[in-house]
Amino acid sequence: MAAAPPRSKLRTLRELIALVAIAAAVVGAAAAWKAYQARSRAAEVRAAAAQFEIDLTDAPAPPIELASMDGRRLSLAALRGKVVFVNFWATWCPPCRAEMPSMVALGRELEQRHPGQFVMLAISVDDGWGEIGGYFGGSPPQGITVALDTDQLVTRAYYCAARHACPDRYLFPESYIVDRSGRLVAYVVGPREWSEPSVRVFLESLLGS
Repeated sequence: MAAAPPRSKLRTLRELIALVAIAAAVVGAAAAWKAYQARSRAAEVRAAAAQFEIDLTDAPAPPIELASMDGRRLSLAALRGKVVFVNFWATWCPPCRAEMPSMVALGRELEQRHPGQFVMLAISVDDGWGEIGGYFGGSPPQGITVALDTDQLVTRAYYCAARHACPDRYLFPESYIVDRSGRLVAYVVGPREWSEPSVRVFLESLLGS
């Protein structure tokens, strides 16, 4: 018959089992807390979207290949991996002009907080660069990239993709959010005061993902 292990070894074994149980409990608690935080964050983001009247959607973001105000070619494909804010506007649109200062400030702030991770595009449907240059005093402010879509093909593509159907008419301004993977995930109809905290909560959720 085998001899019983010494009491010291039994005590050490029980202590080891207890430590393993404690470690498992700690890991389980940490996982539960992380899941709770994720649910709370998701609820916060949904509430922010509802408060700011952000319409959620899910579709491949239509391509953008346009001339920018600085003379370069703007390509959405080259921005993959970044969160891209796309605003369609015109200088002849009073609500567009009214929201532009707070939108530019938002773009500048997020660009500084998340270097290389956030891009704000202001795509004009004006007839040419003359009107746009006059509006901006010759060059766009820091925080946005300005492009021109005179034939409104890109504009139409976004209006249709977000709704999964084409609207009867196009009103300005409208803004669209493209996530890091190139998915069109949200859009905002009409002008907004972009300094409201709720829109930052929504955009920061994408920037943090």
